[in-house]
Amino acid sequence: MTNSPTTAHVTNFWAAMQAHYATRVIDKSNAAEMRLAAAFLERIHVLDAASFMERFTTIIGRRIYAPFTPGIATPRHSLWSQIVVCTHEHQHVEQHDREGKIRFSSRYLLSPAARAAYEAEAYCCNLELHYWHTGEIPDTRELADRLTHYGVRKRDIEAAHQTLSQAARKIQDGQSITLAAQRAIDWLQQNAPELQHRPDSHAL
Repeated sequence: MTNSPTTAHVTNFWAAMQAHYATRVIDKSNAAEMRLAAAFLERIHVLDAASFMERFTTIIGRRIYAPFTPGIATPRHSLWSQIVVCTHEHQHVEQHDREGKIRFSSRYLLSPAARAAYEAEAYCCNLELHYWHTGEIPDTRELADRLTHYGVRKRDIEAAHQTLSQAARKIQDGQSITLAAQRAIDWLQQNAPELQHRPDSHAL
């Protein structure tokens, strides 16, 4: 049986990741810039405003706009999923720092293929954490299909699925894929080892 994180696990994890990456969390529902973005996305038929505001965490630079308060579970965001979201968003910070603000931002906004690739890389964090926590690899097709809401093309989604499928095999072989997940798992192993999946010692 897999243990569930506590509120303390989640709040301490977010605090540690924010301290390392110098990020800050903003309540998405109260951010005027997010309401404007939601209206724009709905107007161009990418995503309805309510879904954007209630379902998706958004990052701009080092500002993370979350539709939940870290450490408080909601019907859409369990405590474990909040740990995953935190790691996913900080991989975007890794991308921002690796490529530079202008290059990363322009490619993410203007190129569907680049946007899908960036998201596929960040979704590798989801794979890594899920495997650490449950001993299983989540459905890579389902993860890739989430990009339908990101204004990308079918071929971009297929490329993302290929990236995720390749990453899944490496993860099962014990390889680390993303820097944010590596940092997250290091923290979890030190501070919440009880959340890691342990094979049944009595299994044959």
